[in-house]
Amino acid sequence: MSISLISIIIPTYNRAHLIRETLTSLINQTYTNWECIIVDDGSSDNIETVINEYIKTNSKFQFYKRPDRKPKGANACRNYGYEKSKGEYINWFDSDDIMHPDFLMNRYKKLQENSALDFCSCISSTFNKDINTPIDIESPKVLNSNNYIEDYLLNGLYFYTPSPLWKKTFLNNKTLFDETLHRSQERDFHFRMLVHNPKYVYIENVLFYVRVGDDSITTKASLSLKAQKSVFRYFDKVFNSINENKNLSNKKKLLEYVFYRQATLFYNLYGLANNSKERKEIISAYSKKILTYVLKMKGPFKIIFKLLFGIFLLVCFNKGYAYFYYPKYNTRSYNE
Repeated sequence: MSISLISIIIPTYNRAHLIRETLTSLINQTYTNWECIIVDDGSSDNIETVINEYIKTNSKFQFYKRPDRKPKGANACRNYGYEKSKGEYINWFDSDDIMHPDFLMNRYKKLQENSALDFCSCISSTFNKDINTPIDIESPKVLNSNNYIEDYLLNGLYFYTPSPLWKKTFLNNKTLFDETLHRSQERDFHFRMLVHNPKYVYIENVLFYVRVGDDSITTKASLSLKAQKSVFRYFDKVFNSINENKNLSNKKKLLEYVFYRQATLFYNLYGLANNSKERKEIISAYSKKILTYVLKMKGPFKIIFKLLFGIFLLVCFNKGYAYFYYPKYNTRSYNE
């Protein structure tokens, strides 16, 4: 088996107290031909000192600071790390998570066994203090509908950012992480990659551990107005992609799902507004956007009436949530 270089790209922000565990788990990998590109997002702690300790003893580690030309955020760091990468394979990782010793080896073997594959994914478990006492273990998402987009939106197909080991040849010349999104960035990235119909396999083994808790990057994702606007933008991109795809089966069902997610997010945005000025701006911008979607859907008169009546109740009486909720697709959740 040939030994190719794997580029591990890690964005970080104020993780000096946690990143040692992450980097040590990389050093302990059974697959040894890797480079690790760490991109700092403007930390105020001593993370540069911590990482320099690793660089002094292991030349595989590299440290960069996010350039001023790029916006703040993990997405910009991930993209910048990709620009610096030299590997034939790419794996993004988070600076507070931990790798199983075979994290790289097992997925790399799968890609070597089948040259037609574009990426290989795996499952994870969540932990708080100790990886040996998991809080939860991710369920495998091996689906067989032959429709990636339907699986991803409706049937539970999902990838954490560290899960796939990608062939760089597949990622080349594609727009990677959207640097303007503050939420749903990994959903947005994977959705856009799936539109290109990659070939992949899912290893049903826990190969990395996701840290959760008060000090976790994952749990600090805010439900702020700014974050919810990002989620709305993600679904905006999804809706337009589906609408423009002439070969997509079950298109009506997919558009209906995304439409109701947008309607629910409109309600969420209205509820998160701090004053009447913000609420008026949200009604003006987002109700028009949703009505544009309705017109693109061509003929759902019941949906139009339901939505307009919901907006009327919301604006006049601050009621009407039920008109933005579609139980079939569990749109009540704020999280993405």
